[in-house]
Amino acid sequence: MNELQILFPAATRIKVGRRWVSIRPVEFRSFDEFGTASAELLALLAKGDLSQIYSWSKRAEVVQAVLANCTNLTKWRIARLPVTVGVELMLHVIALNSRFFEQALVNATALLAGATSPKS
Repeated sequence: MNELQILFPAATRIKVGRRWVSIRPVEFRSFDEFGTASAELLALLAKGDLSQIYSWSKRAEVVQAVLANCTNLTKWRIARLPVTVGVELMLHVIALNSRFFEQALVNATALLAGATSPKS
């Protein structure tokens, strides 16, 4: 049983202008906000209507909440980001977390397959 461990996603850093921004994994307390903002943004991106994306991002306080919880930026700085930068940061948060969840799903599948396989 020594091979068992719990995944813990690592933060990544990206450069925004002249500043390095850490993108952290989503926490339980902001998981609902993350899910809502991610689903809405991805649906709008699939439509490809830039005016709708712009309108959504200007009124979406949930994006600011997600970025406040998943980056090292302050709420003051997030509120002053250009809309395009805020949307792109949100996409980086989505990408970091989707990679983690995909890896966790693979590990869970392997763990459950091992638990249900007959012992020889």
